[in-house]
Amino acid sequence: MLARYVKRKLNHTTVGYLNQCASCDDRAYLEAILKAYTAPTTFCGKTGTLVSLVNPSRDLSRCWKCDESVRQSIPLAHAELVNAKGSLLLYFYDLKKLEHKLSDRRCQAFLKNRGYEYDTAEEAIAELKRRFLTGCPDEIGIFLGYPISDVEAFAKRREHRFVGYWKCYENILLSKIRFFFFDLAKYLVMRRGVQAN
Repeated sequence: MLARYVKRKLNHTTVGYLNQCASCDDRAYLEAILKAYTAPTTFCGKTGTLVSLVNPSRDLSRCWKCDESVRQSIPLAHAELVNAKGSLLLYFYDLKKLEHKLSDRRCQAFLKNRGYEYDTAEEAIAELKRRFLTGCPDEIGIFLGYPISDVEAFAKRREHRFVGYWKCYENILLSKIRFFFFDLAKYLVMRRGVQAN
């Protein structure tokens, strides 16, 4: 019941937030969107967030590259990925959480089986960047903090049981609880942004 209420409030607030952002210049728009999208990673323990800068009416890639203050406004580490179409994707991550995830034995085995060899998170990200050039690899889920059981099931193309921030195969209730908190973080960030103006 509470989750549905928060989802409704999030949807309503998102519309208001996006309408408000529509009148902003590119820099303010990009910063507002990034703060909302990265809220689950910034405030709720999600390992990482992937954001596409494709927008037909704005040059967000140029804004990102030219304005250091936008990069500094997000309190997370980041890496720039380029996909097979040449579009810029931003990977924001909590370094400590990523290092913890990459040190998990099941994650290490999954990545090793996929050809990853790394000693540091930065080396693993460098390999991820190379792989993104030819498509979105299944292992992106590890870098985003998805449960390894869900990443493994997705890679095997099993039938999922629920979809939220990712396709869920096991521990559905736990994932739904996490999604609730992710939604709540986004809602609070956007509500604060709407109230500030």
